[in-house]
Amino acid sequence: MKLSSSILLLGAVAQQGYAHFLEKQYPERCDPDPCAGITFQNKTYVCGDPRLGPVNLPKNFPLSTELQTYSRFGDLCPYEFLEKWATDIGPNGTYIYPPSNGFLLDTDQAPVLGNISLKVGQKVDRFGSEFGTFLAVLGAPYIERALPPSNLDTYDGAYPFNYYVYEVTKPFVVSGGPIAGWFEQPGLGTQFAAFSPVKDLISGGYLRRLGRSEYDQKEEYSASYLPAPSSAPSSVPSSA
Repeated sequence: MKLSSSILLLGAVAQQGYAHFLEKQYPERCDPDPCAGITFQNKTYVCGDPRLGPVNLPKNFPLSTELQTYSRFGDLCPYEFLEKWATDIGPNGTYIYPPSNGFLLDTDQAPVLGNISLKVGQKVDRFGSEFGTFLAVLGAPYIERALPPSNLDTYDGAYPFNYYVYEVTKPFVVSGGPIAGWFEQPGLGTQFAAFSPVKDLISGGYLRRLGRSEYDQKEEYSASYLPAPSSAPSSVPSSA
């Protein structure tokens, strides 16, 4: 695909006279204004639209690692992204989410999922408010989650980029399975759909919200909650 030498302009559309910012190269067809038709609302967001996520992505571990492979709009211009994935490019348009709660579909169009019991000590995370029900494997790349850019918007300064990490304190059952590709992302990570909102799992003692110091080391991303493998037998019994 031919790329122009120009760089994505972020912020207001040109006729509004707002400052523009730089992120990455986009297809030549995006010139001269990748933000065409998008209503500017706040300079914090790409093209000034909160649906397109924050201009500045995280620079510190673990979020920097989770977003290292993230290409926000794939091969689309920002306005093309909204035209494809939102009900309207205007500010009142909302995102169109995948069927079957975002689980990958098999050849019969049935979701691929099963009941899984999360174990005590297991750490999970999510990008989104605690009114939601979805959780993911701790540290999964953002592209595997197939979330829209808006899930990175910060609403509570104590939880930058809307990122929350939890430890399982009582076992509970979820629907688990692979994630369907959506929002120009490949998906194929694993998602856990709880039967209650996260806030209720916290108040019910099933999850404990973790502070940054409890998940900022690489060792904390190992599955230490799983039992160690059994030792291999020293010899194989001979057959009779």
